[in-house]
Amino acid sequence: MPVLTTQISPVGPVVPLAVFVSAPRALALKAANLPVPGPQIVRALIDTGATGTVIDAAVIQALGIAPTGQVLIHTPSTGGTPHPCSQYDVVLAVLMGPSQMHVISPAIPVIESNLAQQGIEALLGRDVLAGGALWYNGHGGTLSLAF
Repeated sequence: MPVLTTQISPVGPVVPLAVFVSAPRALALKAANLPVPGPQIVRALIDTGATGTVIDAAVIQALGIAPTGQVLIHTPSTGGTPHPCSQYDVVLAVLMGPSQMHVISPAIPVIESNLAQQGIEALLGRDVLAGGALWYNGHGGTLSLAF
């Protein structure tokens, strides 16, 4: 089981994440002789309070993908009124080392939001974390994530 161990940043528990167009989308682009966008490498804050994974709108735009639907989300700022957000299918891969990555799924739904002003481009939610193990060492200032 590959393990990524890293320092906890001033922003919090941040890990490198590669975001690709979904495998079905890549196949459709290739079949149409169109270029497949390269991955977007982002800083993903591990968020055990987030049910799903969230990706910044600029990352989604760079991949040139269309939404697959909408979901209603609750946040502390929305109170009891859910907020509609676009949802997209992507491939996520946690960068576990210089030449090693762990692909989460060939197509996983993610939620679009604006995160860049917080110093991150993604929230890695429980939908992804459920497939691994997380160790947060506050005293040592380290984080380990295993898949």
